[in-house]
Amino acid sequence: MDVAMQNTQKAQHIMFSYEWKSESLVSKIFFYLTKVQSIPVWMDRYGGINQCLTTSMAEGVENCCVFVCFLTPEYQESLNCKKELTYAVQKGKSIIPCLVGNENKNEKWKPSQWLGLTISDMVYLNFRNINEINFENKCQELIDKINSIIGIKRSESPDQTIIIEDESDEEDLQISSSFIPPEIIREGPQINDEILEIIPKIYSSEGDSSIRLINQSKEIECNQDLYARNGKFFNSFTFPRFIFHNTSSEYVGILQLSAQYENNCENSNKWIPCQLILNQDQQIINIEPNKLLLCSITIKIELNGSPGVDNQHRFRAHHLLPQPLKLKINIEDTQMKHASLIIEQVNRPLNLPTLEKLIDQLNICQSNILGFVSADDCLIEIRYFALVYYSNDENSFIKFSFGCDLSSRRSPSWDKQYVKNLQKKAKQEKKFELIVHENIFDPFIHCLALFDHCFRLQAIYIKIKTNTSITIQTISLPIQQIF
Repeated sequence: MDVAMQNTQKAQHIMFSYEWKSESLVSKIFFYLTKVQSIPVWMDRYGGINQCLTTSMAEGVENCCVFVCFLTPEYQESLNCKKELTYAVQKGKSIIPCLVGNENKNEKWKPSQWLGLTISDMVYLNFRNINEINFENKCQELIDKINSIIGIKRSESPDQTIIIEDESDEEDLQISSSFIPPEIIREGPQINDEILEIIPKIYSSEGDSSIRLINQSKEIECNQDLYARNGKFFNSFTFPRFIFHNTSSEYVGILQLSAQYENNCENSNKWIPCQLILNQDQQIINIEPNKLLLCSITIKIELNGSPGVDNQHRFRAHHLLPQPLKLKINIEDTQMKHASLIIEQVNRPLNLPTLEKLIDQLNICQSNILGFVSADDCLIEIRYFALVYYSNDENSFIKFSFGCDLSSRRSPSWDKQYVKNLQKKAKQEKKFELIVHENIFDPFIHCLALFDHCFRLQAIYIKIKTNTSITIQTISLPIQQIF
């Protein structure tokens, strides 16, 4: 008796091994095989992981009759995928490699290195050009390959395929509603919202002019235009108490007043000219001997892009500008002498949503938190978030809080009847996942309710995708504990 037939008698499922970027396609194939063709398939996301991740993966390999691996460049780079496939080879499992297309990679990619060596003598199935038209045919190719490996009992109906299995082990296919969620996937940059103790450096007036420049403003007033025009907007900085001090014993006038800012974003350390507005009517400033002139000065920097989305973001230096921001005010006097003063501006930290702030704002007990998911958009300095928790009141709701700031949130909740309705709908539509909260912060936040093989609610899948970052997290829902 060959190895495949030995495994058929001992094992009760087909195991799917894949890298998470192929999850959408592999899930679709999983649903087709399990629901349409009644073939038991082990897949980590749909109940395969119950306790220890490593132990569950090992058991998935040991108890499978066929090991199906969906190959991509990411699969070849994944340590976990390498462990799974290598262990399947060591255990003598029949392996079906499937080559999967990837829009981010060249379609001519072929397995190499350890992966190429492992499957060098295997014939793989081509799933690269799979689409809605040929999907069922491609799945049937996989089913036929499985049939040819392990042997099949076919009923009188030619469309029904059943893998040989012991009826006594049928309950083993039912998974628990409690499981270990997969690891959090987080890609892209995050906003540094640490409260940094940055103290602006104080500079003295420099130059050969007898006029000294002094900034007496306690705080620099920052503001950004409300809207961009032709893709440009102004970021302004006002010094309400600026002093020109004539230290000489004769009249001295200011012929020219200008401003610059230091652009060191690319380590160029270049001083860029910008607009300066003196908030008084005189074109030429004449200052009496040993006198002070107090006035207000505004510096305006033109930037390409979009201004801040709200007042918190607009009342600061735009993220396109360096921090601390160095502004330089220059003068030329009537004696053709010059003076300049550098002033540093530092932004206050953004009040971004965090789990700790939401717990305090909503008055939630830490032990009631089920999960917190967030992703930053560094182009506009916004943090999108989804908080899932439950209450201890009589009705015991599962509660949500979605938003991108602490002042405006969307807060739907689920009661026991809602959960029952979700499970009923999943069973009727024969789906292991249902879209929920579809119109909340679309297209940034996506939520799916996940069900086990008995259509019991077991988790919430949340994906938050911004212009710069993405976070994917599956949050386990201990239904028996909540209700």
